[in-house]
Amino acid sequence: MKKKSNGATAKPLDMKALKKEIIGIVFMLASLFLIGAVLSFNPYDEVSYGTLAWYDIFSNAARDAAENIHNPFGLFGARLSAFFIHSALGYMVIVPITSFFFWGLSLLQAKSLKPAILFFLYSVLMSIDVASMFGLTSEPFSDLMAGAIGRMLAVLLSTVIGFYGAWIFLGVIALVLTFYMGRGMLSTIMRTGSILKNGFSKLFAVLRSKREERRKKKAAQQRLKEGKKKRVDLKKQEQERHAVIPDKRAPSPHPIKGERVQPDSSLPELSPVEVAGLAHIPEVAGEPEMIIYKGVREKEADLDERKLKVQTKDREAYRFPSIDLLEKVPDDDDRIDEHHLAESKRKLLEKLRIYKIEVKRISTTVGPRVTLFELELEPDVKVSRVKSLENDLAMALSARGIRIIAPIPGKNAVGVEIPNSKPKTVWLRSVLQVEKFKNSTMMLPIVLGKTIANEVCIADLATMPHLLIAGATGAGKSVCINVIISSLLYACSPDKVKFVMIDPKRVELFQYQHLKNHFLMRFPGIEEQIITDPQKAVYALRCVVKEMELRYETLEKAGVRNIGDHNRRMPEEALPYIVVVIDELADLMITAGREVEEPIIRIAQLARAVGIHLIVATQRPSVDVITGIIKANFPARIAFQVASRVDSRTILDGSGAEQLLGNGDMLYQPSNQPKSMRIQGPYVSSGEVEEITSFIGSQHALKNIYMLPVPDAQKGNGMQASGYQEKEGRDTMFEEAARLVVTHQQASVSLLQRRLRLGFSRAGRVMDQLQFSGIVGEADGSKAREVLIHNEDSLELLLRNLDR
Repeated sequence: MKKKSNGATAKPLDMKALKKEIIGIVFMLASLFLIGAVLSFNPYDEVSYGTLAWYDIFSNAARDAAENIHNPFGLFGARLSAFFIHSALGYMVIVPITSFFFWGLSLLQAKSLKPAILFFLYSVLMSIDVASMFGLTSEPFSDLMAGAIGRMLAVLLSTVIGFYGAWIFLGVIALVLTFYMGRGMLSTIMRTGSILKNGFSKLFAVLRSKREERRKKKAAQQRLKEGKKKRVDLKKQEQERHAVIPDKRAPSPHPIKGERVQPDSSLPELSPVEVAGLAHIPEVAGEPEMIIYKGVREKEADLDERKLKVQTKDREAYRFPSIDLLEKVPDDDDRIDEHHLAESKRKLLEKLRIYKIEVKRISTTVGPRVTLFELELEPDVKVSRVKSLENDLAMALSARGIRIIAPIPGKNAVGVEIPNSKPKTVWLRSVLQVEKFKNSTMMLPIVLGKTIANEVCIADLATMPHLLIAGATGAGKSVCINVIISSLLYACSPDKVKFVMIDPKRVELFQYQHLKNHFLMRFPGIEEQIITDPQKAVYALRCVVKEMELRYETLEKAGVRNIGDHNRRMPEEALPYIVVVIDELADLMITAGREVEEPIIRIAQLARAVGIHLIVATQRPSVDVITGIIKANFPARIAFQVASRVDSRTILDGSGAEQLLGNGDMLYQPSNQPKSMRIQGPYVSSGEVEEITSFIGSQHALKNIYMLPVPDAQKGNGMQASGYQEKEGRDTMFEEAARLVVTHQQASVSLLQRRLRLGFSRAGRVMDQLQFSGIVGEADGSKAREVLIHNEDSLELLLRNLDR
């Protein structure tokens, strides 16, 4: 009986030990899985499973999403890694996960769990501490190292005890934890490390012996192969001794195919020779030599090497978009079609000889879309004769259209621009990844494209100071606006520039809705930030005019002349630049007319010094849209392909735009040059713009939203003259509107528009009258106004008093 009882008690003890070992193995495997998943984190995996819920992990949609997962630990590993890095402690979560491995090892070896638990507590506290330190930095990798917890604690500590106080506090915490908790764990970790070292050394010894065996086997096979090859070579040499050797001195009557024949020294050299960046095409007897100028090769630079993460005024970190959001540029073929150039030269000279125009010298520059032929004429040839042959030369060259520059500014030559046989596409990524843009000192750098010499053209919107863009439908205006806005997003932070976007077509600028918490301005009484209604556009422009006037008062008080001096003198109160983008001026001029022209002219005339700049685009370059006053205040202009020479003169005060090729081919008239320059605009797709704006929109919203001021009420404008009668200065719908806001105890312009079916201008006018009468309070940004009358009896009494 005694032995039986001992056996019965020994069995549960063995089962308990086995259960601990199993739990220990599970802990070790789970920790290794989690560490591998976190280290394999890929930010692009979130796109694949972003719409899947956790409980859908075994569904058909999950199987489809798993095919696009980059994480080697599958959909579950990708979800866990994203959760730990974004919502927990970032990559610092690996340290607490490692403590689970030691916990499992202690269970497996049946040792005390006290050191493992102590190490777990130490790793958790140290991870939180180090993650908070990363949250205080502005390095590009700090978000991944800190996680949500680290960023939250960093913001809390920097707000309470300041930036340097937070660093000192976290450093002291780390030292105290290491001093009191780290000492006892060091010996335990060393012992565990020695056990793992012994195990790994045995494993490596076995692998080393197997590798040695494979190496010896491979060497033996190599020796056999070399011996067989030597025997074959000896046999070939024996056969060649008995072969007849031909007489090499006898000349061959015909050159063998692929053999290089030495040319006779008496013949002229016909191959092109490149000297100092020039290529000379061989001249035909009686024709001038043509020199091909090699285009400018811009020095490339990686935009992602700059500091991508910056701190904004409200202490929210902002990260510039990566250049990898843009599509990779295909390999550029720099070869020049010399046959096409020689043929164009021959036809050009033949046509000019018919009209007895002699050319002394020809030089060419090959651009992305067109080639510029520079013709140096004989002294007795009038330039006007060449200019009059534009259509004849186009017919002789079978070209879509040629453009003659007579003469080229600063040169003793006439220019003839001829379309290339194989045009090249200019990509936005290729013009942004240049040293010129990366190290630009301009305030508002905008990329326009590449010149005929393949030089990247970058202009400063702050010095233009306004830009007029015009051209026919499909010529490239909207893409040009996207390129300008994208280049500003890559160059400027939200503290430096803000946008006012007016899009009467409703579909061109809607992708920039993602910028509402960072770059877009807000208007009092209007919920939307991208204006599409013409009457709201008038109101928005008047808000900008009021902002301009207030800024001039600020500059007057500060004793400075422009926004640059103000921001340098008072960096804490720096004013952002405002870029007003109007995508279709013609529609606004038709619907609002004088009402929209007046604020545009005022902004164009006065706003340069206070940092407000206009970018206006239209597809109807007629005099009723681009009036003389508008043209006078827009010295910088871009003309895309237009239908007639009259439209070209309306935009540029000269012809040439009617000969453009479309698809981004433009003439850019700088404000500081008398002649326009031909540029091929870069292409950016809607998908790329969506990627850039979505990346910015996914960041933390800024707390300090820039709100434009309420404009002054003006008599005789569209806010009043909307075809309705007023009684004693009040709108006929005033009393009904008053009862509506008191009944609902909320007041907003949109409420009056919906319930009373009023237009925006009239609803805003009624709201101002309600405020003047003391029924509602003042405007507070985009929030609803406070209703000051709390019941209908008080309202009726007030209305009776108003009628007296």
